[in-house]
Amino acid sequence: MSWDPRQRAMLAEMGFRVPAASVMAEAVDVIETEPEPIVVAAPPPAVVSVAAPAAPSSFADLDLPALREAVSGCRACGLCEQRRNAVFGNGAVQQAQWLVVTDPPDEGDDASGEAFGGDAGRLLDRMLSAAGQRRTGDEATAFVTPIVKCRPPRGRAPQPGELDACEAVLARQAELLRPRVVLAMGLQAARRLTGLTEPLGRLRGRVHRWRDLPVIVTYHPAYLLRSPADKAGAWDDLCLARRTVND
Repeated sequence: MSWDPRQRAMLAEMGFRVPAASVMAEAVDVIETEPEPIVVAAPPPAVVSVAAPAAPSSFADLDLPALREAVSGCRACGLCEQRRNAVFGNGAVQQAQWLVVTDPPDEGDDASGEAFGGDAGRLLDRMLSAAGQRRTGDEATAFVTPIVKCRPPRGRAPQPGELDACEAVLARQAELLRPRVVLAMGLQAARRLTGLTEPLGRLRGRVHRWRDLPVIVTYHPAYLLRSPADKAGAWDDLCLARRTVND
């Protein structure tokens, strides 16, 4: 596979040493970087989500702006009780070549109502750009959205009922955006879209199906910031997504 100068620059920003053209077929090398120490707090006790009294109306007839508005007031599950903002997603406003489905919103997403700000968002944008995609501007070709639109309390994993409540929204997003491939970033998104409970490493490297769409599993950008050695594997996943679109 060959890359143009812009993609080579993006690969370098992701942490890769791009090989010369004569050895381009070889796997890219990861620049050795020592991640900063991460202080991990003890896991919080589980918080049970109780269904909210008001459920949303059908999303089947809504266009993208109307769907965004409906999600902002959604009360289909108990996650609405503690959210600050629902996170609908951002990117292409018509057809998206790539639909990027990520793990639930983090605290920053919850505060802003927008998906992927900060360092993780910058890395995501560089990854997409290196793969020939973008989520910003008039020529956006990717749409990024979380698997559930509200942040679970204390960052816990979403419960099955919460995932079920958001399934109709994600399905409608896919219907409207008509992506050619779905990129599942993170374990929770990957397990939901594949229907499997295997570790993320075992879900990578193959093409799954969700609602008749091909699904490629990869690492979440926030994880890659903590574990830069896995960027090489993430690039393999992006290449698989590109091949899937081009086949």
